[in-house]
Amino acid sequence: MRHMYTCLLRVHKEGGTCFDPLMFHYPQDDNNFLVNGTEHTFIVGDAIKVSPVLEPNATMIDSYFPNGYWVDLNDYSKVVNASGNDTA
Repeated sequence: MRHMYTCLLRVHKEGGTCFDPLMFHYPQDDNNFLVNGTEHTFIVGDAIKVSPVLEPNATMIDSYFPNGYWVDLNDYSKVVNASGNDTA
């Protein structure tokens, strides 16, 4: 929550955005346009990737992670280096 509030305050004072499609942060990654479901994924405040569950009663979803290091928000000690071809 603190991260989102800070982003919204910064945007209010300086302009910009807080909620961006994945392709805004990874424009050279062609998988943003080819992998099914990336149109629902977005980045909050340049740091938190959100992949909403849009199907009722779903227990799992596939989510594309572009090349880079990603931290599990449930366990900050888990850092994964995605190769750009990964889904989780």
